[in-house]
Amino acid sequence: MKGLTINRSGKKSVYMIAALLLAIVMFAFCGQRVHAANPAEYAPVFNAGYYADHYADVKAAYGYDTGLLLDHFIAYGMSEGRQASEEFNVYAYRARYADLNNAFGNDLKQYYIHYLHLGKREARIATGDGTVPPATPAAVQTPAASGNGQPITDGSNWQSIPGTSDPSYAKAAEILSSLNWDINKAFNWSAGLTYYGHGKKDMPEVADPGTNWFANYGYDNRKGNCFVMAATFFQFARLCGYAPRQMVGMVPSRKGGLTIHSWVEIDVDGKTYVYDPDFQMNRGTSGFKLQYGQKGTWRYTDYRQMGE
Repeated sequence: MKGLTINRSGKKSVYMIAALLLAIVMFAFCGQRVHAANPAEYAPVFNAGYYADHYADVKAAYGYDTGLLLDHFIAYGMSEGRQASEEFNVYAYRARYADLNNAFGNDLKQYYIHYLHLGKREARIATGDGTVPPATPAAVQTPAASGNGQPITDGSNWQSIPGTSDPSYAKAAEILSSLNWDINKAFNWSAGLTYYGHGKKDMPEVADPGTNWFANYGYDNRKGNCFVMAATFFQFARLCGYAPRQMVGMVPSRKGGLTIHSWVEIDVDGKTYVYDPDFQMNRGTSGFKLQYGQKGTWRYTDYRQMGE
C-alpha cells in the first residue's frame, strides 16, 4: 500500500491550519474574551464607569474596558454582591422582597438575574443600601390584635406611617374614616367593588402598574378586578397599622388551568394569613383571614410580592 503524499503546498496549508488552531486555543486560555456579553442586556444592573470607579481592584486590572469589566462582573461581581449601577443594589432588593429572599437565599447572583428578566418589568424597586427592608419598615409593626375588626389607629397620624406618601392614601384614609377605621368593614368595602376587568382596555390584567395605581383606580371608579380589590385593602390595612403584602400569583380558572390573581398577605401572631376580597366576591363566603391550603379556598401557586 502506497503512503499518502502531500506536496509542499499542501504541507504549508496543514501547518497554517495547525498554527491557527493553536493560536485560538492559546488566546482562549490566556484569559482573553472570545465572545463578550452584550453590555446593553445588563444595563439595568451594570454600568462600566460606575463599576470601575467604585472598585479600585477592578479598575486597576481592567481600566475602563467595558467588555472586560462586564466579564468580571458576570463571573465574579454578581456573586460577590458588588454594585455596578445606581439602579440596582442587591442587598436592598433582597431586603425589600421576602419572596425573592425565600427563593434565592444567599445566592446573590440570582437576584441580579431576576431583576434583569422579571423584576424591572414588574416595576420592582432595587435602590437603597439594603440596611432596612422597605417593604416592611420598622415603624410599621404587626398589630397585636388578630384582625377582629377593632381599629388599630384612629387615623389622626396616618401621614406618619412609612410608605403612605402616594396621593392615593389620602383617598384611602377618607374612606376608612367613614368606616370608623374598622379593618373588617374596610375589607368588605374592597370586596364590594363592582367587578371590572377582563377585556377592558383601561384595566391591566398584570401587576405592572403597581399597588398604588390599582388602589387609586378603585377609589376613583368604585370598580375593578382582583388587583384593584387587593390594592385598596392593602392600603386600608397599612393605614390601620398592619404590614401587608400585596401578592400576585396563580389560582385555578373556571375554564380549566390557571389564571393570574392578586390578594393580600398579613402576618399576625407569627402566622401568615390570606385576605382575598375577590375570593369573597366570587364565592359569596368570607375571604378575610384565610390560610394557605385551607379547605374550601383557592389553591394559590407561583406567587410573589407585588411592587407598589
